Amino acid sequence: MPTPPDSVVGSLPPAVAAAIQDHCLACYPSEACGILVGQPGAPSRFLPMDNQADRLHAMDPEEFPRTSRDFFALNMAKVMKAVREAEAAGEAWLAIVHSHIDCGAYFSSEDVRNAAPEGEPAFPDLDQIVVDVRAWGVVEARSFRWNGQGFVPCRTWTAEIAKER
Repeated sequence: MPTPPDSVVGSLPPAVAAAIQDHCLACYPSEACGILVGQPGAPSRFLPMDNQADRLHAMDPEEFPRTSRDFFALNMAKVMKAVREAEAAGEAWLAIVHSHIDCGAYFSSEDVRNAAPEGEPAFPDLDQIVVDVRAWGVVEARSFRWNGQGFVPCRTWTAEIAKER
């Protein structure tokens, strides 16, 4: 079995960790989402994105049975615009970030289905960061990466990311 890959993110600078925390707490009890940009090993910015899950659920509840309480959907047109702007500024897209509400920072089967439709990752070089958010604050964050066979954990941030309301 391939060894777990290293996180492309590295450490989270205090301002980046605070931006992730603030967005996740502001979105609670809905899942938050966004992207992380910077240089490999040195993220410089978290770009919050709107979770489109409730809009999709309202338009087609059979196709999208989950709401933002337990699902996130990025607006990929806005994500790609943000990525182009970051790249023009000399930054790289490092990670997709989303929160889990009251249930832990793990890569769920739903996360796998969305990140790797038909078993192939849409963005194999990105970290997938999941943030555990509770009513009282942010507990931890974990990144997962594609190792050629599946998404495996590669980094955990606890002290850097934990924040109480």
